[in-house]
Amino acid sequence: MDDNSVYRTLFFEETDDHLQQLNEHVLQLESHPEDSELLDDIFRSAHTLKGMAATMGYDVMTKLTHKMENIFDLFKKKTIPVTSDHISLVFRCLDRLSLLVENLREEQELQENQITDLLAELDQVENVGVKQEVGLTLTEEQAVAQEEVTNELQHYFLNLESADQLVVNKAQAEGYNSFIIGIRIDSESMLKGPRAFLVMEKLEREGDILHTEPPTDELEEGNFQSDFYVLYLTKETKEQTIANILSNSEIDEVFVESFDAQEHMKDVTDIASSGITLNTVSEVQSSATTNSAPTAMTKSVQSGGVATKAVESVATHTVTHNQSIRVDLNRLDLFLNLVSELVVYRNQLEDASNRSKLNEIKDSLEQVSRLTSELQDLVLKIRMQQVSVVFSRFPRMVRDLANELNKEMELVILGEETELDKTVVSELSEPLVHLLRNSADHGIELPDIREKMGKSRKGTITLAAAQEGNRVVITITDDGKGLDPVIIKESAESKGIDTSNLSDEKIQQLIFHPGFSTAKEVTNISGRGVGMDVVQSKINQLGGTIELRSEVNKGTTFLIKLPLTLSIIQALMVRISSEIFAIPLDIVERVVMVYESDIIKTANQEVYEFQDELIPIIRTDELLQLEPYEEQKKFAIIVNIDQKYYGILSDELIGQQEIVIKKIDSVLQQINKYQGATILGNGSIALILDINAICHEKREQL
Repeated sequence: MDDNSVYRTLFFEETDDHLQQLNEHVLQLESHPEDSELLDDIFRSAHTLKGMAATMGYDVMTKLTHKMENIFDLFKKKTIPVTSDHISLVFRCLDRLSLLVENLREEQELQENQITDLLAELDQVENVGVKQEVGLTLTEEQAVAQEEVTNELQHYFLNLESADQLVVNKAQAEGYNSFIIGIRIDSESMLKGPRAFLVMEKLEREGDILHTEPPTDELEEGNFQSDFYVLYLTKETKEQTIANILSNSEIDEVFVESFDAQEHMKDVTDIASSGITLNTVSEVQSSATTNSAPTAMTKSVQSGGVATKAVESVATHTVTHNQSIRVDLNRLDLFLNLVSELVVYRNQLEDASNRSKLNEIKDSLEQVSRLTSELQDLVLKIRMQQVSVVFSRFPRMVRDLANELNKEMELVILGEETELDKTVVSELSEPLVHLLRNSADHGIELPDIREKMGKSRKGTITLAAAQEGNRVVITITDDGKGLDPVIIKESAESKGIDTSNLSDEKIQQLIFHPGFSTAKEVTNISGRGVGMDVVQSKINQLGGTIELRSEVNKGTTFLIKLPLTLSIIQALMVRISSEIFAIPLDIVERVVMVYESDIIKTANQEVYEFQDELIPIIRTDELLQLEPYEEQKKFAIIVNIDQKYYGILSDELIGQQEIVIKKIDSVLQQINKYQGATILGNGSIALILDINAICHEKREQL
């Protein structure tokens, strides 16, 4: 195991972030090639990515990133234009880098032949840019760099403060050696930043770095020519320190001298003007940490016991720290499970208290209930994640599809700040990919055809998310040709599907039938009959629904409704016959008391008048094959499913309750009437009705 193995997890997390950021920014660059700030952001991300790979010793990844970075540099210098072909090449590099990262996750060794094809393409583009620069004289910066390399290393600091000298004096009194160190990195090095980081990391294992010139952030970003200087405190000898530095590769020159304030300090700041006393410095030193092992890939190197920045912060201002951390999702799952169990036992305590009339513990129990609810809300909020995590990868996908299909299209994203449970977000990518590919391939027409129809040559696909109560609604809309019932009917009949007596709307719904496709040719995008049924199945597994609305030559909209969370919900507890059931509260519009005389019988169904319209009545005791409860008075739970009202009959209302959703056996899942189960306060089990599935079944019968 190499020395950097402890940073693997951090490396993968930060690499994923930078690759995602590069994909987003490069896509923006194609539309805004003159945006210099955007180019700077891209260059910084690529440079950081290269530095991290080099620090970890992943040479194959480093080479590819370095070559890609050269292309960005040519963009910045305007030596080569930002064209669609160049952007496509960069995207192929990013895809290959993602593949290399996955190989590293699986602990596979990277091979040079994995990137030779891309290196050749990048070299070709780079050579064109280099030829255009032939004949140009050295820029001022290049001249300064060349002059610096030929000069000797300086033996003094330009910006060392007198406060640092006080720290040095105290350290020397405690037996530390203080050295001024000058280091020159090989002028041919492609990775100055990572190399400087590694040198300082090794130094800090044996001592403390008090001051650097240039500052540490500039060193790690590689924003220096080849020389840097360090004020170093250690108990090692001069010879041991030199050997430590030379154990790094690509070191061209080094000197180590005992630090002398008179000789090695220039432009000294008057310590009295800063308001810092010797006591202040001592206090800072004693409170600072003594172990300075790096904690992040982009860590700023500080001294572990004597840090100039720490002294400054005492005298002037309070340091603002990052208030976020990364947490393993498994720990959050465990946290949620424990809170879920707490909710169950709270319900049992409340039930026992009500049955035994234990008034003396009522107040305490109310406080426990309140704290449990707050804890539950907190853990659910911690698990929430913006849908932008998934949405952000789709503009690149639509761009690639447009090139592959020779179509002009754009993706408009709305509401990407909408939040969902992390589990739902992570499962959302697959169905959305299918729907967007469907819109791009089957929906958006070719530019010439759109123009003949009076449409814009460029098609638009809109991906939007919004929260509605305890649910999130995601819509995918295109302004394409829509779903033609005639074509779908022909395709269905050719596959042996009976379409007699089906309305146009129900014929359009056939696209969710397993194996159904209207594509005449099988491509790598569509035509294999795998997709829409997978989408519907996945959405149902997430406790959601999907609706389809389409108009010929106008476009198609897919409407996905998902629960905010899959674990703890508010439910309406009801009794049907002798059994207790739970109904998710977020779909309940109203509860009304009805009598048998209020229910109207028609030729094929029973209806009830609600808000001046007749709505279908669902007798749940018959549906669930339970013994009917002979009582004239019933309760109708009015629900709104797919913009249509239904009345769910129950015999008794028990009340509203927070419940924990538990998975049910696969046999019960196949019945398609139950969403899950929950544990009641008395320890018994209640099934959670899948109202969406029940209402859809009712609609199919009409």
